[in-house]
Amino acid sequence: MSRQKLLHTIASRVPVTRYLDYREYLQAVYLALKQELESYSYLSFAEDLGFSKTNVVHLIIKGKRPLTGKAADRISSALDMRANERKYFEQLVSFQNSHDPIEREVMMQNLLHYKTKDVQSEASHDQLEFFTEWYNVAIYELAFTPYFNEDTKELAGLLTPRIRPEQARKSLELLQRLNLLHKDETSGRLVPQRRRVSTGDEIASLAIIRYHQKMIDLGKESLTSVEASLRDISAISIAIPEEKLPELKKEISALRKKLLSMAEQETNPDAVYQVNFQLFPLSRQKARRSS
Repeated sequence: MSRQKLLHTIASRVPVTRYLDYREYLQAVYLALKQELESYSYLSFAEDLGFSKTNVVHLIIKGKRPLTGKAADRISSALDMRANERKYFEQLVSFQNSHDPIEREVMMQNLLHYKTKDVQSEASHDQLEFFTEWYNVAIYELAFTPYFNEDTKELAGLLTPRIRPEQARKSLELLQRLNLLHKDETSGRLVPQRRRVSTGDEIASLAIIRYHQKMIDLGKESLTSVEASLRDISAISIAIPEEKLPELKKEISALRKKLLSMAEQETNPDAVYQVNFQLFPLSRQKARRSS
């Protein structure tokens, strides 16, 4: 098999739509090639991708050199990407190169669109849809309260912010397809199943990022739309040794699990609340400065 044909074969086995970082994607393709050809190098990879036989691709993968739109087009052609994958890859490069929040939001929507088109199974489509809209999670949790109503107009009015009855209808249908709600044979009403929706590798990264984006936006809006007695929003900035980060994440994880356990033990819930945990750097880490 020629090296070019092997490159195309490997690329078809490593779908770009599973990645939210073009560097990780290129690295995955390179490592897969390296497994097939022991003597394969970054110089060979650069040449196969249409660049000069230099360390340019290695620099791109390591984040020391940005990938331009023109170079992205060259790579997508070299890897013989299908139309939808090509659009996803080129949009992914633009997304990571942009620093404009509004522009990045539009690009994220485009990535989600291309990702949805690439998802193969109906179950994965439903999982992706579940995390794409915040109200799907809210309606599922609302089903555990006595105020849950299958009338889509009334159900839409129970949520804050309000949604349209059509959105409520589609959400109910989705929750039933995911077996989160089912018809009780005795009452004929929709009742919830106590289970969690998990995501496979095919959709996890994009779905979860989109979900957190939506919930963070709702938290921001609540500062002015929800009275203070019904919310608790606080923030701290702390200076710590970088090696303490895993310990901080462990503490947040423990509290999250405790809150979930408390909620699952309740027998008479009457409201749905969103709890966000946010931990992110406000300064450049040593590892980044030295790279």
